[in-house]
Amino acid sequence: MMKRRWIRGSALGALMAVVLATASAQLENAAARLRFGAYFPSDTDLQAFNKTWFAVGLTFTTSGVSLLGSDATELSADLFTHQTGGSRGTITSLLATQVYEQPISGTEARVQLRIGAGLYVVDTTGPSKNIFGGRVGLTLWFNDYYSIELNYDITDRFGANRDRANGFSLTVGYQF
Repeated sequence: MMKRRWIRGSALGALMAVVLATASAQLENAAARLRFGAYFPSDTDLQAFNKTWFAVGLTFTTSGVSLLGSDATELSADLFTHQTGGSRGTITSLLATQVYEQPISGTEARVQLRIGAGLYVVDTTGPSKNIFGGRVGLTLWFNDYYSIELNYDITDRFGANRDRANGFSLTVGYQF
């Protein structure tokens, strides 16, 4: 079990190192996007805190990695948080994401598929845990500035109850 986790973590770390090295070399042409919205955890223990959490994210977009055939590479940081009564918790994700884009003919709009992986820091019921996870998402761009994004995050298990920080997020974004 431990050996498999180490192999999986090493492979993910190597992949992220390649993606981050390529993306960081192109950061001078990066665009930043700020996103706000809601996160809906699918884990029942996290839903017990609150079924709808606040979501905010910041994304830097650079040119895609030609090896992966992507249109863009994104480096993002997201925060999902709730505070109800005396209970509060946060999930922070740091992801490297590959973006595949398809324009919608006859309009200024475009659709993007996102596939990413990275580190999640979960602080819900005790000391924070660092776990690996990934994201699959769709983004509809109305023009060069405004977008709406639907993502599904899936992570490793954490804590005594073997919870996962899985869930959907729906955010509205502005690129500046």
